[in-house]
Parts: sequence; structure tokens; C-alpha cells
Amino acid sequence: GSSTGNMSYTTGDFLAGKVTVDNVIINGTTIGHTDDTDLMTVADGGLTVAGTIASTGVVTANAGVVVDNITIDGTEFDVSTGDFKFDIEGDLRLDANGGDLIFQDNGTDIGSFTNSSSDFVITSSVQDKDIVFKGDDNGSAITALTLDMSEAGAATFNNKIIATELDISGNVDIDGTL
Repeated sequence: GSSTGNMSYTTGDFLAGKVTVDNVIINGTTIGHTDDTDLMTVADGGLTVAGTIASTGVVTANAGVVVDNITIDGTEFDVSTGDFKFDIEGDLRLDANGGDLIFQDNGTDIGSFTNSSSDFVITSSVQDKDIVFKGDDNGSAITALTLDMSEAGAATFNNKIIATELDISGNVDIDGTL
């Protein structure tokens, strides 16, 4: 039938093949609009949306969020393929209240930046592995400085040391002209 006023239906289920209310169509597992009947599909425990989702509140996803090949779950970002790039118009600030930025390779610590009483500490975490400073000298790749951890941090400079003062409190071994 049809109705021009309010309609109330209170006994049993309301069954219909398709329902249209103010240009919104509910048809089986899809909710759409009279101009596009496939805006949302609810099936197999999932929701598929054909357009943009605009939320004015918090979106909660307790099982993680997947965007392309990036999964965000709890305290972890996982990228399934390729590299991960931060492309930021402003500055990137890393604020770790624990005071450590730890670098890992496949789960193994290889180095860290640490705050120790406001001293900036750089640590090579692998036994006897060096800290190496590299750069580009007029188009050529160079190793400017190597701190040798297997030699208690002995410093090997690629070229001269320029200083306004030199204070040595130990033996001096010179293999050249003084």
C-alpha cells in the first residue's frame, strides 16, 4: 500500500525487496543513492565504501588499520614492500620520552642516539664495529673519519686536522715531519 502520513509497524519483521527513503536505497547488501546505488556494501563481515569516508569523530580500529601496503597496529608501523618515506613540508621532530632512538636491522640493534644527562650520545651497538663518517668531496665519495671501536675509539682522519690548539696528555708518535 501507500501512506501519506506517519506509518507505524510494530508486529514482526518488515520485509521488502528494496526500500527507498529520501533518495537512499537499501537493496540487499548495498546502501546507495538514487543516483548511484552502490555507495556502501555490507557483506561477509566487512563494509566496502565506494566514496570518501568523512568522520567528524574518532575512528577506532582495535585490530589495526591497513592503507595500501602499510599496516598500523598498536605501537607498530609495518610496510610490506619497498621503502618508507616521510615527506614533510616542515621539520621532523622525533620525541622519545625514554631518551633513546635505537636503530635496528632486521630486529638487531646496530646503533643508538641517547640522551644522558642532556649529553647527546652516539653509540655503535655491535661489538667492535666502527662509527664511520662519510661524505662527498667534489663528486667523490670519501670516508672522512672512522672511530675504531675495536681500538677503544681510535680516530682515523682521511686528511689533516685543523685546530686552534692541540693539548696532548700522553705519548706522541710521529711518522713524518714535525
